Amino acid sequence: MKDNSMDLLALRGRVGQARPASPLDRAGSAETDSEEEECLAFGYLRGIRDRALSLELRFADGNRVAYPYSWLGPATYNPSAGLLLKFVGDLVYLVLLEGSNLNALVNGCTNLYDRGIQRHRVTWVREMTRQQAQNAAGEM
Repeated sequence: MKDNSMDLLALRGRVGQARPASPLDRAGSAETDSEEEECLAFGYLRGIRDRALSLELRFADGNRVAYPYSWLGPATYNPSAGLLLKFVGDLVYLVLLEGSNLNALVNGCTNLYDRGIQRHRVTWVREMTRQQAQNAAGEM
């Protein structure tokens, strides 16, 4: 059986052909860049009533995985151990976020656990190498 997924993509958007960037693409890119400069460890929604649909985990090796917030079950924060998230979908996924300052305020308005993940405002969390974490701590 032949995989027709590339044929379908070719019909929809002509795979492999570049398209000119729209002003919306540039604005979105600039916004993303400024967010990542603001907080290197995680991204969050600014609006008080905004809610993210999923939480993306970005690994140091370039891999990424996203879990829908609708799958998020119990979450446990222990300053000594880290933040344990349980996602229940087709399988049960336990995600342990370890590190220092996991619940520290960013810009005096949000943090990773109670003002971020519990309120579905964190969009991504980045795995950082020890050197990146030390550099980020030095900038604070």
